[in-house]
Amino acid sequence: MSAEIKMVDYSDISFAMKLIEECFDKFVAPDYSEKGIRIFKDSFIHNQRFIDKFSDGSERMYGAYSEGILVGCLSISNHNTISCVFVKGEFHRKGIGTLLFDTVIKELKEHNQRFIKLNASPYAVPFYHAIGFEDIGEAVDYEGIRYTPMIYDFFMCD
Repeated sequence: MSAEIKMVDYSDISFAMKLIEECFDKFVAPDYSEKGIRIFKDSFIHNQRFIDKFSDGSERMYGAYSEGILVGCLSISNHNTISCVFVKGEFHRKGIGTLLFDTVIKELKEHNQRFIKLNASPYAVPFYHAIGFEDIGEAVDYEGIRYTPMIYDFFMCD
């Protein structure tokens, strides 16, 4: 499947947040407690301070567009930490997530960066392992949010 990967314009962040919430509810929330679901949504989807980070540049969002429609997104901080990666269910296993990561990794390498970190939901761990991420700690449950801390070291994965 082909998709165009480009930066999500700040004026389209609300569309990305809807995609994130839809995918979170379907794929991630079943592994979280009610408290964890509320904390995730309050920290990311419904948090204006987080959303404003896309305007001030401390967070960037890449979108995957198929026929002009946003079907996946990846957000990353200026500290190379991934905050959100979501792809619509009907586009799973079609290379969209990999395209998003390939784009970000290429850009970061061009700026002499070395790694990306993230906290993977139980649902996403197999995908991250498949594209080269490694666990850097045990899976934990923090306030109802289950995750495994991971890293992708560009020089170890090449």
